[in-house]
Amino acid sequence: MTADEGNAEGNAENQWPVPPPWMWGCADCVHLYRTMKRVQDETNERRGTGERGVDDDPMDSTIGTRIRLAHHLVADHHEDLPDWLPACERCAWHRRILARSPDEQPGDAAVLVADEHRALHLFVPPRSLGLM
Repeated sequence: MTADEGNAEGNAENQWPVPPPWMWGCADCVHLYRTMKRVQDETNERRGTGERGVDDDPMDSTIGTRIRLAHHLVADHHEDLPDWLPACERCAWHRRILARSPDEQPGDAAVLVADEHRALHLFVPPRSLGLM
């Protein structure tokens, strides 16, 4: 059984969003998305048999493939990223970090991570966004 099969049907928190059409027009987006889904499927299958995962490299994990796609979206499609979502606690957290006074600014890395979080909303179920 995959993780998706074990989810309560109709629960919006567990539903994978359909990526926007413009992502399918980018060869890099398509490659990174397909890789992410393949690694996820392989990891879920191995988890069901007690195996560790695809391999021991954390960048080949499901999380690593999600981050790679999100990073690509920030770098190459920044203008297409969704706005902050009012109902998302992690969006609110990132916004608070970015809204600090000028002498407390977190720097470019925090801006990148916040933008990657917004990108994740395009292709990851809401239940998976809490730590990213």
